[in-house]
Amino acid sequence: MTNHKETLKQYAEYLQRGEREKLLALVTDDFVFEKKGQPALQGKQVLLAMIDNRDGIMHKDAGTQVPTHKIERIIEEGDTLAVSGTIQVPQPDGGQLELLFSDYVIFRGDLVSRIETYLIPAGAPQG
Repeated sequence: MTNHKETLKQYAEYLQRGEREKLLALVTDDFVFEKKGQPALQGKQVLLAMIDNRDGIMHKDAGTQVPTHKIERIIEEGDTLAVSGTIQVPQPDGGQLELLFSDYVIFRGDLVSRIETYLIPAGAPQG
């Protein structure tokens, strides 16, 4: 039995609180973050940029504020977790943008090696 789910929960907590060293200890040196539809980003520096939301990596409209993630479901299959939930993105006018996310979190051993994320606005038309 793996501890992947617990590691993911720690990852989300450390990301939210900006705990850089603890977060970096949970990922491989060649960590990859891919927001589908955009080029994949590689390396631990990606996580540091995510914490600061530099260049809108988490979401372009959040500025330097870190969006809040709420995990609703985690399904584990081997070294991959399928994760879904919502993200609240602070807006410059004080409002909130809500996004739905679905991630594939891939582990190598006990460390996160890749996250592939899909984002859509909540309430987006279904087609």
